[in-house]
Amino acid sequence: MRTPDFFKKLSRGPQVVLLKDAAYASAFAGVANGDRVLDAGSGSGWLAIYLATIVGPAGKVYSYEWREDFHLLSKKNGVKAGLDSIIEFKQKSIFDGIDETELDAVFLDLANAENALPHALNALKKKGACVAFLPNVEQVKTFVLKGEELGFVHERTIDVMPREWLVRPQGTRPETKGLMHTLFLSFLRKP
Repeated sequence: MRTPDFFKKLSRGPQVVLLKDAAYASAFAGVANGDRVLDAGSGSGWLAIYLATIVGPAGKVYSYEWREDFHLLSKKNGVKAGLDSIIEFKQKSIFDGIDETELDAVFLDLANAENALPHALNALKKKGACVAFLPNVEQVKTFVLKGEELGFVHERTIDVMPREWLVRPQGTRPETKGLMHTLFLSFLRKP
């Protein structure tokens, strides 16, 4: 069993997808055991590792990263997590195409995600989800409008802002600190 603290043991290079965002992304995409999913923009490999814990052991995660240093780091973290048999790490740019077909979901965590949408549409099976991790609302608009232009259906765009609570004998109230908005999640579905 991997508790959330497990991720603190992994090496970290570029910005990572936090568990709060990964959980919502996988849930609304409908990812389940046995699915085949793609993570583009591996970075430190955290999202690929998280997804592998859901789809494995019967499923597969394909993780694309064009930068060699990030590719090697994510691969190292996949081995450390013991999930390298479920995750296939590829040093490749998704903008050059997707090798796999009939994918259940494609997760895009990279700049200019809208430019990967034609490849995602071709690689997804019917009703497959395409989820983007987008830092600002202007990128959300560009991504969603491009997706709809290509034939995707925009299901929702959300941000995830959990609030932790203090539970004490003298009173219970929300914490006065915490990590709130980190990014937007935009969900497209192939008809």
